[in-house]
Amino acid sequence: MELLLSIADETKHLLIKEIELARIEVVEALMARAMAVAAFAVAGFLGVMVLIFGALAAATALDSELPPWGSRLVVAAVFAILAVAAVLFALARMRRPKLVPEETRRTLKEGEEWAKAQLQR
Repeated sequence: MELLLSIADETKHLLIKEIELARIEVVEALMARAMAVAAFAVAGFLGVMVLIFGALAAATALDSELPPWGSRLVVAAVFAILAVAAVLFALARMRRPKLVPEETRRTLKEGEEWAKAQLQR
């Protein structure tokens, strides 16, 4: 009896340590992801700054060929075309994957049929 209690106690201790280890690993993974998201945010902000200054440089370069309002209009038109392309791309990507997990639905159905077959035996 003492041996069984000892095994149960060791198993309990092992499970507690495993859960603690899993929690630590999950927290570390989440922190790494949070740092990556922060880095992407900084990169996104800097990318927007590059885009703004690039647009200003392009507009200034066009000033020698067009009036100032015309050069700004050309740059704005390029941005409008890029925005339309991005929206069309986003709409196409949103339509592709279905939100219903078909594979999971199929395996659940198989599991249900298997369980029914086991109960009928």
